[in-house]
Amino acid sequence: MSFFLLLLAFAMILGAAILLVTGLTRQKKEARRTPGSLLGKREELMEKSPPYHAFINISQYLSSLNPNERLGGYYGSLRRKLLSAGSPGALSPEEFLVLRELAAAAFLVIALILVGVSNPAIPLLALVLGFFYPNLWLRDRIKKRQQAIFRELPFSLDLLTLSVEAGLDFASAMNKLVEKSAEGPLREEMFQVIQEMKMGKTRAQALKDLGERVQLPELTALVSNLIQAEELGTGLGPMLRIQSAQFRSKRFQRAEKLAMEAPVKMTFPLLFIFVSVFLLLFGALLLDVLKGGVF
Repeated sequence: MSFFLLLLAFAMILGAAILLVTGLTRQKKEARRTPGSLLGKREELMEKSPPYHAFINISQYLSSLNPNERLGGYYGSLRRKLLSAGSPGALSPEEFLVLRELAAAAFLVIALILVGVSNPAIPLLALVLGFFYPNLWLRDRIKKRQQAIFRELPFSLDLLTLSVEAGLDFASAMNKLVEKSAEGPLREEMFQVIQEMKMGKTRAQALKDLGERVQLPELTALVSNLIQAEELGTGLGPMLRIQSAQFRSKRFQRAEKLAMEAPVKMTFPLLFIFVSVFLLLFGALLLDVLKGGVF
């Protein structure tokens, strides 16, 4: 009995690590704050969340056990994904790998508690599922963040166009955009562009880094047009108006596509519901007919 309680406690501790990063997203939405550096975000989370603080300390030790010198390519790819996801929890690639390992251990222990070692396939499947679950969560977060940025682009471009046509330079127009925009991923990215420009990066390089971080085709095209306009010395106002109209049209077309796909996606759930209702209404009668009890 004591061994079972020990395993259960171990599973609860490791399970908390699985939900840690997901919980950070909810904590971030509790209060409106100006986006800052990853270091400031990390320190703020460590002050507000003791579990996060404990996880960071544990991951620093566990990450030293991984063959980090052989994982340079993986860490580079993972770093780009974390940036595209908005750096959830300000985690480094090494810490995210530790999170995957803890999730795999937690799933394995829970499977062993529930089914034991009588069927080794289930614990092995739980181990694999736990190891890849954080990746699935990260991919979903990237997709949602890109969708949010795409929805915000037309309004933000309109505001940027008005500021530029009112006589502001690009940097001042970006500041005005961050000041007037609602909190969201696009506002965070624009704020980071401003900070990088203040630190000495050229406007072209800061915008190019923006496109590489977000990995959204529409935003990458906008960045290319902004850089080209700077190189050619053309006005930004007309170009921004054209881009805003194009993005608004693409957003409308995407909404139409999703609306057309909705009936197809609803077919299987509705079929399942109709079959269930049919069995509830006529199942007993059908059994009586088969047994010859009705006629």
